[in-house]
Amino acid sequence: MTRRRLFQIGSFVLAGALLALALYGVDLGSIWTAFLEADYRYLVPLLALILASNLLRAWRWQILVEALPAPEGQKPPPASSGRMLEASFSSVMIGYMVNYAAPRMGEVARTANLSARTDYRFSSLFGTVVSERIFDTAVLGAALLSAVALLFPRLAVLREQFLEPAWARLQGLPAGWIVGVAAGMLLLGAALAWGTRQLLQKEDSWGAQVWRERLKPALLSFTEGMGTLLHSPRRGAILVSTVGMWGGYLLMAYLPFRMLHLATPYGIGILDAWALMAIGALGILVPSPGGIGSYHYITEQALVHLYGVPAAEALTYAVLTHGAQLVFYTLAGGATVLYQGAGLRPLLAFWNRSSPSATADPPPSATAPPNLPPPDAEPTRPRD
Repeated sequence: MTRRRLFQIGSFVLAGALLALALYGVDLGSIWTAFLEADYRYLVPLLALILASNLLRAWRWQILVEALPAPEGQKPPPASSGRMLEASFSSVMIGYMVNYAAPRMGEVARTANLSARTDYRFSSLFGTVVSERIFDTAVLGAALLSAVALLFPRLAVLREQFLEPAWARLQGLPAGWIVGVAAGMLLLGAALAWGTRQLLQKEDSWGAQVWRERLKPALLSFTEGMGTLLHSPRRGAILVSTVGMWGGYLLMAYLPFRMLHLATPYGIGILDAWALMAIGALGILVPSPGGIGSYHYITEQALVHLYGVPAAEALTYAVLTHGAQLVFYTLAGGATVLYQGAGLRPLLAFWNRSSPSATADPPPSATAPPNLPPPDAEPTRPRD
């Protein structure tokens, strides 16, 4: 069984365990009652916000992609290219859909899909995705810092229930064990660095050949994609799309409180929704399928311990906010696959490249092997 398969199985086990932990001791009847009493007039604007936020994300990605040098023999697409926006939005939807089935593969899937529909190299496109994620991580970091400031009066609860017990456990570990683990990691890193250097210094070795012919060209393309955030002539549009996108996320976090009648009784305003959105985003970072279980648990715990919301109502909020996006992305991703007409063949061809018997060149409609950095080979683009 491959490591990737083990990772996927482990992610589903983790999701199930965290979801069970979130559900433990919660009255499921109360959750059902909360859904029956919800104000579903907020559902339409909630879905509209999900759509608008992802259109802004696709537009921002389009801007980054258009900052790449045009593929050889091609003219750069116009800045207002509707076809490019449609392709990037479709790829984003497919990426989110894949995340629910194969955690952490959504970014690869959306890059593979856009590469199959355009003449851009996979490695260059993946560089723009990483650049985009680094930018979003910086925004999330700022959001978390602001959340600490907003929740400062409530942080005593976190210190008593989470930080102090964790610190006590850490202090209980033997000093020799900690030093031994640290020394072992340093020795392993040094050994890997020395072995890699020795392998690459031999010009006729397999490692040197792979580096020259596959990894180095792909790394150059990847770096090219990473630089688009800094070199794009439309940095103002990138800023506008990012502000609009995160503003949409904020409203997506706040409206469900109104929908479930939780805002007024527990004093949850728009700034509280911002702080809870940032905390909930940490649950998405956990390697579970689409944040299932991890998002529910961390959001429930934050609402229970910071705002005194009963566990059943807190979990209802988590189920609603996560479930609305899960349904939207699954339906939108499936509709996109049908709309493109090629089905999942480009993506399946991509994953089939992970087998040991895969050939050196990508098959028709493939984009790149899953082990990054990808080769510099140009993909075959399906025709409309």
